[in-house]
Formats: sequence, C-alpha cells, structure tokens
Amino acid sequence: MRWPDRWRPVDTLIGAHGLSSFCLGLAMPYTAIYLADRPGVGTAGVAVFFAFSGGANLAVALLLSTGALKLGRIPLGVLGTLLWLAGYLTVPVVGTLPTAIAAGVAVGAGQGGFMAAIIPLINGLITADERRQVFARRYAVLNATLAGGSLLSGLLTLVLPRTIIPYFFLANAVGILPLTAAIWLVRRHAAGPSASQGDDTAAPPLPVLGLWKVMLPVALFQLTAALFAFSQFDATAPLVSTRLMHMPLFMVSLMLFVDVIVVVIGQRPMTRRLEKLPETAGLRVAVTLWVAGYVVAGLFAFAPTGPRMAGLILYVVLFGLGECAYSCSFHPWLISMVPDRELTKANAMVNSMMGAGKFAGPSIGVGLAATGSATAVWLGLAASCTALTTLTGLLTSRRQRQAVHATAQHTQA
Repeated sequence: MRWPDRWRPVDTLIGAHGLSSFCLGLAMPYTAIYLADRPGVGTAGVAVFFAFSGGANLAVALLLSTGALKLGRIPLGVLGTLLWLAGYLTVPVVGTLPTAIAAGVAVGAGQGGFMAAIIPLINGLITADERRQVFARRYAVLNATLAGGSLLSGLLTLVLPRTIIPYFFLANAVGILPLTAAIWLVRRHAAGPSASQGDDTAAPPLPVLGLWKVMLPVALFQLTAALFAFSQFDATAPLVSTRLMHMPLFMVSLMLFVDVIVVVIGQRPMTRRLEKLPETAGLRVAVTLWVAGYVVAGLFAFAPTGPRMAGLILYVVLFGLGECAYSCSFHPWLISMVPDRELTKANAMVNSMMGAGKFAGPSIGVGLAATGSATAVWLGLAASCTALTTLTGLLTSRRQRQAVHATAQHTQA
C-alpha cells in the first residue's frame, strides 16, 4: 500500500473522517455508562437508546436502497453528519426516555445517511486501480484513530472526575464538523475519474428487485461478516474470555489493543499480497483467517491459563489479519458490482445488512455461551461462518455464470 505523494481531495476526506473517528473513540466507551446513570433513563433507557439508534440506521438504509428516499451523495453525507451532530449534542442533556429516544434516532439516522454516502464519495475521487489501496488506508486510519480516542478518554477518566464524560460527547459532536466541511469541499471533485468508467448514463436505473438480485451475494457476505465476525469480536469474545475462559478483565482491553496494532501494521503487506487477486479471493482469505482464529481459540480453551491466554491473543491476531484482507477487498468488490449511479442505493442496502448483523449477532454468541463451554462457542462460530460464506460463494459463482451466459448471448445477437 503506497501513500500518496501529494495531498488530494480523497486524503482530505479520509483525514476528516479519521478526526471524527478519534472523537467517536472518546465517547463510545462511555455512552451506555453515562446514560445508565442519568435519572429517568437507567439501564432500560440504554437499551431503548441503542434500539432506536439501530432502528433509525436500518430505516434510512432501507429507504435509500429502495429509492423511497432520493438524495445525492453530497447532500446525503452533509445531512448525515448534521444529524449525528444533533444527536450527540443531545446526549449530555438526556434526562428522560423521550430525549433518549430523540438522541438515539438522530445518531442512528445520521450514521445511516453518512455511511451510505461515504463509499460512493470516496469512489468518485479515485481511479479503479487505486480502490484497494485507498479503502485499505481508510480502514487502517479509522481503526487507529478510534483506538487512540478510546485510549485518551480512558486515561482522562483515571485522573479526572466522572464529570468529564459529558464533554466527550460534545467533542464527538463537534468533531463531525470538519467531516461536514470536507464533504462540501470535495463536491467539485466527487464525479471523479471512476464515475464514468464502464457506466452507460443513458441506461435506465435498475429496479429495486433487480438491484437486490445483483447485490445479493455482496449483502449476504456483509451479513455474514457482521453476524459471525465483527459483532462476535465486539460482544461475544469479551464475554467468553472473562466468564468461560476465566481471563482477567484487562484481557478485554488487551485484545482490542492487539487487534488495532495488527490492523495498522498488517494492512499494507496484506493489501500488497492481495492486490493482484480478485476481490472475492481476498474475502475468502478474510473468512479463512477468521475461522482459523475461532478454531485456535476453541482448541486452546482446554489449556492451562498461560496457553489459554496465548490462544486468545493468537485468535485476535488472526482476526485482525482477516480484517486487513476484508478492508482492501470488500468495498472494491461492492463497487465493481453496480454502475456508479446505483452505488449509493447499493451501499445503503449493504449497510442495512451490517446493521442487521450487528443487531442480531450478539444474541447468537450469547446463545452459544449458554452451553457453558468456550469450545462450543468458538467452534460453533467457526462452523456458522463457514456455512454462510460457502452459500455466498455459491451465489456469487452462479451470478458470474449468468453474466457470462448473458454476455455470450449478446455477442451472438
């Protein structure tokens, strides 16, 4: 992965996104803790906040993917960041259930709009040959800045009273404004060299069902990654490591730290090794690494404390390397599946799968954890991830055969 020789519009966008990610890292670890302590909100209110946030995110993604909500990528990105700003400005003053709901809806809708817009925006600023490098760099920047923000807020709470926490939310809100400005500043470049490559602007837009049919393999893979990779690392791994594998609490922070270090260090060499292969090959590498990590963790669950801890760290290393393969392959694959004019709707549809997967994924891990066996959890996740990825591969192969057949018929005609 080669960093650019000069600062370009896409670097402005990624840099501003990294700044907002750093500010999100300040607030993210303390959102639930702060809301649970608020009079009139409590633990139940925390669940309501996240439920409405996730629901609003999913609703926006579905409205965009079906064409019911039609906004260009620039206004959609700006609107998304402003809703995010409004939501996190509200969080510090939440004191009742209705205000918690309002904040959650604003945050979720803002995230849904922004995430649907950002991938088409970046794609419009780069060439097709740059996609893997740029999306890999973006992923590494976002991971490093998010972890840096979380680390800073953790250090601040060690030396300052808990009254500092509301200021994290204010910083998160204000931190989105440079991203709003960056989206507006790059608008003149957002058509980009890649926007017209392979596009027939005279062709009619794909109908909703046609778009879903084309994007089904991509959406299913994203659902798989959310259900059996990302949500499991965020929710199930901490639970299993502390309760079923009897690891100390600091292990949770150590796992996150190791994951970020692996992504930052491993992204460049992984991208270099995969850039000459098809994107689907990179995604198979990602899933293979995730499944291998689960198998390692499952096998080491029987070991004494030291090797058990080493097994968990090895799982995190494999998971992080899988993230590196995913980040330089997934969005370039998504972009290659549809014309540029359909990319916002397609990206919104795929984002809805990520939202659904992250919403449902923790319940799968918790259900497996109910067996009381760490090995059952890890190997169950490995089997599930393998099965759903195999189905995605079969659908992708079928679609490719259909595309070849259609091209042959068109050539003969």
